[in-house]
Amino acid sequence: MGKKNGEDKRGLKLLFWSIAGLKMKDNLFWDYVKNFYFVGLTETWILERDWNKLKDVLPKEFQWKLQRVKKENRKGRAKGGIITGVKKDIKEILRRGGNRNGRHG
Repeated sequence: MGKKNGEDKRGLKLLFWSIAGLKMKDNLFWDYVKNFYFVGLTETWILERDWNKLKDVLPKEFQWKLQRVKKENRKGRAKGGIITGVKKDIKEILRRGGNRNGRHG
């Protein structure tokens, strides 16, 4: 493990979490998220009107995408919602002897 020629050989870390609401998460939570390369947060409960505010809080090291939720009823909170993030510095890595399709030879 460790680094060789400046490359991190420990692998790519993935976080997948059913978050049960995202609005109240603090800096400690977002600092933890920064330890991963790929992030999938489900049950975010984020409505379209809340997305612009939330984008200001999300770590800038990631490219974020949102699947918004819609409220089924006027009362109560929205259900569902997914946010995915990929660190911006992720590069395509080719296996030795492989091509872009993953085939060898």
